[in-house]
Amino acid sequence: MSKLDTSAELVKLGQLLGIPSTELNFLEGLPLPALIKVRALTTDKLFNDGRKLFQKLASAAKLLPAGVTATIGEKIFGAMLCARIASEMPYQRAVELADKMTIPFLANVTLELDPRRVKDIIQNMPIARLRAVATELLAQKHYIVMGGFVGFMLPAQLKVILQDVSTEEALLHIGFFIENKHQLSDIIRLLPTERLHKLIGYLQMHDELWPEALTLMLHVEDELKRKLGDIAAELGGTVLDDLVGTVQRLDLWPDALPLFACMSAATQFKLINTPLLSDVTPLTSVLVNTDRFSLWATLLPLIEYMSITQRQRLTNIVVEQSADFQQRMIAAVVQHQLWRPALDVVALMPEAAQQHFAGYFKPLLAAKPEQLTAWKPLVEERKLGHLFA
Repeated sequence: MSKLDTSAELVKLGQLLGIPSTELNFLEGLPLPALIKVRALTTDKLFNDGRKLFQKLASAAKLLPAGVTATIGEKIFGAMLCARIASEMPYQRAVELADKMTIPFLANVTLELDPRRVKDIIQNMPIARLRAVATELLAQKHYIVMGGFVGFMLPAQLKVILQDVSTEEALLHIGFFIENKHQLSDIIRLLPTERLHKLIGYLQMHDELWPEALTLMLHVEDELKRKLGDIAAELGGTVLDDLVGTVQRLDLWPDALPLFACMSAATQFKLINTPLLSDVTPLTSVLVNTDRFSLWATLLPLIEYMSITQRQRLTNIVVEQSADFQQRMIAAVVQHQLWRPALDVVALMPEAAQQHFAGYFKPLLAAKPEQLTAWKPLVEERKLGHLFA
């Protein structure tokens, strides 16, 4: 479960309830699907209260000319009631009424809508009207609301609206709050390459937005993770340092390691060799999270990009860990045949620790004699043959 996704969900739930998300921190331990369900049930409760009345008002709205009904809605009912009524009327009538209302008022109505209930209204709204409302929401920085509506827009609508999201801050915040994260790949593909360079470059001056950027990178397809990673590496400066610093500060290694594994070899090398990852504290965090979330198959190949100093520090940390930790690491090595990085680590251990680790290896290797041809030459290259004699 991504801590970033949980954070976004708590912010959305807090907005729905009208309280700061920090008051919901006690929910952080819930699985993400449970949090999403809590918000959906809360929304349903709010919208279902008084629903019969709203259905009657929606029916009554058919009796008057659209202009009169729109005026009554805007001047007398207000945004919240209009949102509830719109959710109960045929989308054709809702679109007709929306055309008679002012853009600022429609933006306020949008704040009170449940996008799930007005999908047809969204998809049939004239693009000029939709665009005007989106522009108003952007001006007021209602990024959570926009993130909720993106998932219900048609591709053609989304392409036009994206053109109006002119600031990188807005783009990152909307991406952070998008309901259907699989859409992020489609959105990134709609952006020209120069916009992606601008987006990543923006983070050099606004590193507080790295959590939003990481959320975007985590949820796009692997080819796009590689592309965005390469752009970050090409920009140089402090981009990669800030990325790694954010991961360490927010303890996002369970999210970041699989992300790093998708990047090109050149970018992985630059990431692994950022100054922060030469320090013992972040290296320890990396190892602890790798073990906790069973990410050995992800981390071990990255060891090949480490400097000898980094490897030695990482080796020292491994030696200091519990026997259970070490056994899980060795089991992953054998399971995934990650002999080269594992033996590079063993080669840097004191003799006593080497003997200790060989004791873990031997019973696992005995159960998998077919791996002999893979590991034995690597053992001999590192002059570790005596450990397995």
